[in-house]
Amino acid sequence: MNRNLKASLMLFITAIIWGLAFVAQTAGMEHLGPFAFTSARSFVACVFLIVTYFIFKNSKVVADIHSYSIRRTVKGGLICGVAFTFSVNLQQIGLVYTTAGKAGFITALYIVFIPIIGLLFGKKLDKKLTLCIITAMVGTYIMSVKGEFRINKGDFIVFLSSITFAIHLMLMAEFSKDTDSIILSFIQFLVCGIISGIIAYMGEDIKIEAILKSYITILYVGILSSGVGFTLQIIALKDLDTVIASMITSLESVFGAIFGWILLNQAMNEREILGAFLIFLATLFAQIPVEKLIRKKFKNS
Repeated sequence: MNRNLKASLMLFITAIIWGLAFVAQTAGMEHLGPFAFTSARSFVACVFLIVTYFIFKNSKVVADIHSYSIRRTVKGGLICGVAFTFSVNLQQIGLVYTTAGKAGFITALYIVFIPIIGLLFGKKLDKKLTLCIITAMVGTYIMSVKGEFRINKGDFIVFLSSITFAIHLMLMAEFSKDTDSIILSFIQFLVCGIISGIIAYMGEDIKIEAILKSYITILYVGILSSGVGFTLQIIALKDLDTVIASMITSLESVFGAIFGWILLNQAMNEREILGAFLIFLATLFAQIPVEKLIRKKFKNS
């Protein structure tokens, strides 16, 4: 099988896993609070990543070919861990008040927010991205605002998480150089697990029985969404252009809506479907290098 095709299939599987994770996150809070669920999934991810590291540490599948700085790896893990804690907990809290499908599409806005945040650091915003941002905002309004100008509480919280996810992704990109990916991710989940656990202990009623009742969703999100999804993404990015890769993984929003409808009976009405379509269209178009394609076309003609 062609390496690019193989990598594309890996990311397609990852998008399915992450789409179903929205359902698992919603179902997991039937017995646990949002912070307790996040803490549990994070520690499961830590265990999985430790096992993965020791199994594949000498393999080029996950090991970095070049040398890395353990100091920079730890620093990156700590910083990204704090950002991830904010992001995932905002998303988890938002899922208490909104559907898995809507949360998936709103979360996907992080791809649009990245260039906006880049403006603060002197990066220019081109016309294409400006159009995408406006389209995405219109889609969010159509999908989330009902009647008078009142946005759904859960949609707004997930909207905030998409901003923090954009910051988290930019930090991950920054610390992806000269670091060990698996160790960095382990520290990130460890930080998230500890902080979320402390908050859950202070403000939520945690019982062993509740954790055991939610073990299926915790294991799914911890192992498959965090562990397997992360590993597949690393492997695929070795052979696939990052733009194409992000386009494939953005399909998680579509799968989130599909699984939410099938498993949780969270169907969207026509207005919400239209809004979701506009968000997905803006997200997808934002990642297509239109100018490069046009230049390449004129060059070949």
